[in-house]
Amino acid sequence: MDQQRIAIVGGGACGTATFIHLVLKLIVTPESEPVSFALIEKRDEIGPGLAYGTGQKGHLLNTSAGLMGIFAQEQNHFVEWMASHRELIDAEYPDIATDEHSYPPRELYGIYLKETFEEYVELARQHGMTVDLYHELAVDAAITEEGATVTLESGQIIEADVLVLATGTPKSNTFNDLESSPNYLDSPWPAGRILDTITDKDASVCVLGASLTAIDAIITLVNNGHRGPIKLYSKDGLIPRVQSPEEKPFDRKELTIGNVRRIIREQKRALRASDLFRLFRAEVERIKGPLDWKQFRRIGKSQLDLLNEDIEQALQGDSIFQNILYSTRYSSFAIWQLLPQDERIRFSKWLKPYSDINRHAIPLQNAYKLRDLLASGQVTVTAYSDEVTWDDKTRRFTMTTEKGFTDEADYVINATGPATKAEKMLVPVLERLLKKNQLVPCEAGGVQADVNTMQLYVPNMGDAPAYGIGHLLVGELFDTNSVWFNVARIDPLTQSIIKRIQHERTERVAY
Repeated sequence: MDQQRIAIVGGGACGTATFIHLVLKLIVTPESEPVSFALIEKRDEIGPGLAYGTGQKGHLLNTSAGLMGIFAQEQNHFVEWMASHRELIDAEYPDIATDEHSYPPRELYGIYLKETFEEYVELARQHGMTVDLYHELAVDAAITEEGATVTLESGQIIEADVLVLATGTPKSNTFNDLESSPNYLDSPWPAGRILDTITDKDASVCVLGASLTAIDAIITLVNNGHRGPIKLYSKDGLIPRVQSPEEKPFDRKELTIGNVRRIIREQKRALRASDLFRLFRAEVERIKGPLDWKQFRRIGKSQLDLLNEDIEQALQGDSIFQNILYSTRYSSFAIWQLLPQDERIRFSKWLKPYSDINRHAIPLQNAYKLRDLLASGQVTVTAYSDEVTWDDKTRRFTMTTEKGFTDEADYVINATGPATKAEKMLVPVLERLLKKNQLVPCEAGGVQADVNTMQLYVPNMGDAPAYGIGHLLVGELFDTNSVWFNVARIDPLTQSIIKRIQHERTERVAY
């Protein structure tokens, strides 16, 4: 009897975790039949992906190691792996901390993913499963009730009974008019592109964006001897806040799922983004007393002064905004499900920028480095950026803000973040599925799916053999840039696939 085949498109953290969970569940499931896997990833390695295959030891995890385990509900697995790999760490990464509160190099996490993947490839083959690796770009796909096909760049067609799209985080789709310039980088990844392109260490560099990805671009430059000015330009000019050495527990009384549901019940209406802000404000004032909230506006203020304040608060564990938002880690998904699509969009537009700089903060080590760069003037931050143009004659870029301020740079790196709208994600296989109306955009971002199983919604197909995970489902899931959250959602995803495989086996036996 032929093995049922599962095709996984994408070999980064999400694709790797999906494969690992499936193999483990198939091994321990009674009377399960071996299956065949087709793993499709254009990079040479499966596991690290762009995010964790940086090749730069100075790129640190932005989430503590104790949340980075690749197995569901075993968040400390990465820490345990590091403890068992002391020889490697002492030789390649001397003097780094490896406890659950640490922020080790992302490259090391990539090694962890690659090694765990290879371990489970061997396990799968030992248990009679076939694992085929295709290091090519998936350029097309088709979904039917019986299965799916994936077309590779070479023209080869992969047939499968189940399709999983783990296509990762797409590059920014903004400033496309700059792509004709040889001095423009549409993404900070892979880091080697920055170093190969910007060889003049005294050149001026504009980094579009000011989030964690923009900070990584700065780290890439300065850790490799860049001396020239680095200018961050973004809409809001908000740099991430700073992680405390240890996360401080916070017992919420106001911003709770119970109070959220009480609002819905008592007011007989859907939850609003403004309700969440009022509950958050009440939570803060429960501790701090009545406050003038205008004092917390960060746009237009000295980013160096703010960073110094943030470092001090981080050292004291006294950043109440962060403490509250971190404490919502395991309830934010449930709250997100209660927001209608229009309120999700409203939250993303008005509240998410402030939420992100607190929830997705930088490690102290990077904060100290950024502070020194701001203090020296090598790095500057400008808000209200509006326009960037390239002049072929002068070979320079001009940046213009909404207030008319202009500046120039020799190079531009786009770190504005991934597209949210599905039709703008610029991932070939997604573009083709959307064009064929086999995927349906979600108003808040990404595509529509059943959040209980991650099964993709395919029009006129009640039980589509297709699943998604990661940024592809950002509008449905919200927290898709967190490994721990994606791993948590991969657990029910893979359980649904196992049940599908068992059901199809039962039907075959019956006939």
